Amino acid sequence: MISSKNEYELFLRADSVANKFERMPMKWINIRFRYLRCLRRYEYVVNCKPTLFIVRKQLLRLILSQLSVKSGIQIPINTFGKGLYLPYHGTIVVNETARFGDFCVVQAGVNVSANVCGGNHIYFGTGCKIMKNVEIADDVIIGANAVVTKSVFEQNIVVAGIPAKKINNNGYRDRKNAI
Repeated sequence: MISSKNEYELFLRADSVANKFERMPMKWINIRFRYLRCLRRYEYVVNCKPTLFIVRKQLLRLILSQLSVKSGIQIPINTFGKGLYLPYHGTIVVNETARFGDFCVVQAGVNVSANVCGGNHIYFGTGCKIMKNVEIADDVIIGANAVVTKSVFEQNIVVAGIPAKKINNNGYRDRKNAI
């Protein structure tokens, strides 16, 4: 959750590094860049400037909703921590009561239901579904088209299938170290 101007700038830098936007010569054309930047700006205005920027807040909400329609991404404010990586745009739906940590990867086709809590470094595979009242530990990889119906308390594992079950112990942490 962004609580100051310095934290806002940190979130923007972390998102840019995670999405490799700093290497893009014309990043303003990229819909993911514009969406993430507007999302973080709206978070900053809502969290830090509650009464002063009413017009700016309404304008940012309108721009964010238009970018959401264009990109197919529906991520509410204060849901993900810094370093959110969106490799592709399209059909990403996250409930406003969900909360996740830093440096998460969200592929296309992901659907997250209500009251979901997750740690840091979670990889959401293409088309995975997370049902309500589920907790996910740190460094977990959720496989493509998996349906997570129960909480995942073990760290650094891979879950996949319908319903999602533990596949192996080579989670996100092991893959980061291998690169």
